[in-house]
Amino acid sequence: MPAKPVPTKAATARTQAPAAVSKRDRILDAAQQLFAQGGFDGVSMRDIAAQAGVGLPLIVYHFETKQNLYRALFERFRTLLDARLTALHAPVAPGVDPLEHIVRALVLPVVQAQGGEAGVAYAKLVAREVSDPREAERGIVAEYFDPFAVEFVHAIRTVLPRQDPDYAHWAYLYAVGALVMSVFDRRIERISEGQTHAGDLKNKAEYLVRFIVAGMRAGLERA
Repeated sequence: MPAKPVPTKAATARTQAPAAVSKRDRILDAAQQLFAQGGFDGVSMRDIAAQAGVGLPLIVYHFETKQNLYRALFERFRTLLDARLTALHAPVAPGVDPLEHIVRALVLPVVQAQGGEAGVAYAKLVAREVSDPREAERGIVAEYFDPFAVEFVHAIRTVLPRQDPDYAHWAYLYAVGALVMSVFDRRIERISEGQTHAGDLKNKAEYLVRFIVAGMRAGLERA
């Protein structure tokens, strides 16, 4: 009886790769949901392993530490930041308010991402991280979001030149605050007695853009 061929390392890697990728994604999906609910300190690696249905050693194999896993979630959505910067730097269409162009670049990709559970979980994760008193220890906001903020602040100052030096910074942070709170929007269905639906992303985005643009201009008039 002929001996069975011994699989080469390359062949073994090819047969194992799909399962490994699938389990890695399951780990990331589980981590994203749990961190969005409980924050960095409220979730353990064992919690994530249980949620993902994998062993703890597999998480350690892929990410080594909880902080590495946490950081991987933000890297996973880097394309969302890139999409917003691309929209920001795109030419302003004729007849379009330059300030509205900036605000749409800030808002629309995030609202559109809320059409899926992953996008909602990511937005909640970001909200938790930026408001965490210990966020500076992890450096995620400084690495991913501060350079992004600088670009938008510069754009705001360019289209609203007659302002106090610090106005654009506050305007940007207030805009982000409105955007972040729009993620936690299920309450609107209660206070409107069901007349307004959180899943109406088109109207939600339009109202939010108008609100932020008007607020920036109104604040400038009083400055």
